[in-house]
This record gives sequence, C-alpha cells and structure tokens, in this order.
Amino acid sequence: MSIYLTAIIKSTEGNAEQLKALLKTLVSGSKSEAACLQYDLHQVQEDPNVFIFHEEWTSRADWDLHNVTPHIKKFIADSAAILDGKPIIHITKRVS
Repeated sequence: MSIYLTAIIKSTEGNAEQLKALLKTLVSGSKSEAACLQYDLHQVQEDPNVFIFHEEWTSRADWDLHNVTPHIKKFIADSAAILDGKPIIHITKRVS
C-alpha cells in the first residue's frame, strides 16, 4: 500500500537558492529509487525560503529505506547550516 507525504523545508534568510540547488539534487537521487512513485518539489511564491515536497512511496518500509540512502545523508550534511529548523513531515492518506 502506498504511503503519501508532504514535507515542508525552510531555508534561513538569504539561502533559498543554495537550498533549492541541494533539493534539486535530492530530487534526482530520490526519483531514481524504484520505490519512488512521486517526488515533486515546489517553492512557495509568497515566501521563497519555503519548499514543499509531495511524495508517494510504494510502502512505509520503502520510505524508511529512502531515509537512509546516501543522497539523503548527503543532503542532511550539506544543508544543516542553511535550514531554518527541522523539516516538517506530514504522512497523509489520499481522500479522493
């Protein structure tokens, strides 16, 4: 059964472009995973420091494996100094 989630990530002031570049690299790595069904990155127009992912994974176990991949670990290390707080992750279910 698929797992859906929304992740909200915010950069510190003045670092939106740097974070966007890191997130685009993360998108490439994540979309290459067989269990990734959707991995869309959005940037909030009213606040360009805020990025939102809409994701779908084949299962919770596969999403858990995604969270320990080399590209996730690299993103965590490379983005630590420019994140404004921890990412907010909402696991959701499709209503319609």
